[in-house]
Amino acid sequence: MEHKEYRKLNTELYELNSAKEDQSAEIDYWARKIKESGEPALELGSGTGRVFIPLIERGFNIIGLDNSEDMTARLLAACKKKGLKAEVYEQNMLEFNLSNEFSLITLDSGGLGLFTKDEEIHSVFERVHSHLIPGGIFIYEFEEVTTKRAFTEFRDNWTGNWVKGADGVVMAWRRTGSNYNKETHVWEWLFIVEKFVNGRLIESEANERTGRLFTPEEAEQYARSAGFVDIVLTNRLTDDPPSEDFEGVGMTVQCRKPG
Repeated sequence: MEHKEYRKLNTELYELNSAKEDQSAEIDYWARKIKESGEPALELGSGTGRVFIPLIERGFNIIGLDNSEDMTARLLAACKKKGLKAEVYEQNMLEFNLSNEFSLITLDSGGLGLFTKDEEIHSVFERVHSHLIPGGIFIYEFEEVTTKRAFTEFRDNWTGNWVKGADGVVMAWRRTGSNYNKETHVWEWLFIVEKFVNGRLIESEANERTGRLFTPEEAEQYARSAGFVDIVLTNRLTDDPPSEDFEGVGMTVQCRKPG
């Protein structure tokens, strides 16, 4: 899993976009899952703290882990500014090794799609399994394969947008998604981020973004192969079974380590 994305400018753009969005439904969902599963919890891919920080503020015992140096630095800086004590590790999810055991481990925001090879996913699931207490819960999210997504998101054209920051900052991005393998469901974008201050371009950055889509059967099978039980597939951020109304917005798998 070569790290080619979520560097400096992409991280800053991600943080600005996250601040614009209403995260309350997602925070409520994960707060409920922590209450159901118990503490401590571990968030894989904690990023800049979009989910992590609100949960810390609610008093939950949650630890973060991310392989992006820039993401982790921004998360810790935000916690320090808010006066929050945070435990966050900069480690690769393929081989992470912590001294803690957890009642709940999460991989949210479609995080399964960060891994394009089966061996990578098996490695992540092995590490998760070894870090859970007996009876502990693993919840992971994925983006499902749909014909609509393949035709709209991975075409050979450019799309983009922009967002304002403080002190005259404007962050602009554009991407092209010309590479999509219909057999493996692996996609690749070239993602360009530019930073302007008072109308002048001061920095630009190219991120190679690669990911993968899954069928529900594929996503469930990884948990089964890793020895998890009580595997349940739902719509994202709900406990409802999958429905056509939720096509293209993500799905969730919850499973349990035998105990």
